[in-house]
Amino acid sequence: MKNFFLGSGEKVVDRYQSHLHPEVMAILPEALAKIKSKGRNFLIEEIDFGRIVGESICVATRPGDQIVFVRRSRRFGMTRFVKNRLPEPSSKAVVILKTADGEPGAYVLITAFIGDLSEPEPWDRNATSQSRDFWNTHALVWGSEEVILETETTQCPW
Repeated sequence: MKNFFLGSGEKVVDRYQSHLHPEVMAILPEALAKIKSKGRNFLIEEIDFGRIVGESICVATRPGDQIVFVRRSRRFGMTRFVKNRLPEPSSKAVVILKTADGEPGAYVLITAFIGDLSEPEPWDRNATSQSRDFWNTHALVWGSEEVILETETTQCPW
């Protein structure tokens, strides 16, 4: 990732072994330019571009969906997936940043993705009281993320 900057001027650097998808990389400079840090140490920003910028792999689920749980690579818990759905067009992206250690005035990109702001997964150390409700009604589209197939189950782990 080349150097990018927030709308408020701070440099943004990518973190080691991030897993940004190509479609979010295409809009990342524009998204970052819309963010003002306001001196915050941790930023979670949902940016609406007012036009379709890609497809969200996190979708609201409905009765009849084929739901499975499986561990994603480099994750500590199970993720809810839907097998019979496709990604949906979205005009939004989410960017999460934190201040960079040892580099004053800079931010590290934690993650960025196309779609609406979601809750941390229930197993995540940053899970909130709304995490279970969110992930009981949403799922990632099957085939959109690398998974460890032998961990697949239909039993909800939370």
